[in-house]
Amino acid sequence: MNDHKMPMDDVTLTEMLKEIFEHNRQVQEFMDSQKEKLDEKDKVIADYQNQMEILITGFEVKYSNIRVDAPKPDLTTVNQALNSGLQMINQTIENGPKPIIRQFRLTLFPEQVRSAEYYSVMLTRLIFGILGIMLLVLGYLLLNKMIR
Repeated sequence: MNDHKMPMDDVTLTEMLKEIFEHNRQVQEFMDSQKEKLDEKDKVIADYQNQMEILITGFEVKYSNIRVDAPKPDLTTVNQALNSGLQMINQTIENGPKPIIRQFRLTLFPEQVRSAEYYSVMLTRLIFGILGIMLLVLGYLLLNKMIR
């Protein structure tokens, strides 16, 4: 490659340096203005933080003094229910257990079962039972006559 050196004259060099310095100055002014804006925003944020801290301390002071006192519970209904239950228990204990009565009975038709099928079964058994007894008595009488 050919290295061609361009001749720079003093005017061109000074103009370029002026442009670079101007550009640096503008950049510096922009940075200063941004720094001022940033400082203003920091002040606003600090003010908001201070207000927030004041509100929080006010809230803590306001609600630290709150005291909740619950009213005494009304236990009259509970006491009445307990008293009535205990009275029922006492009456049951005072009445005591009933004595056991043993009875031996012969029933053709039980008291618990009241169905028509049961009645028909029991009547047929009764009739067959009576007929059987009559046959046995008749057989005894006939055998007794033959033996004599």
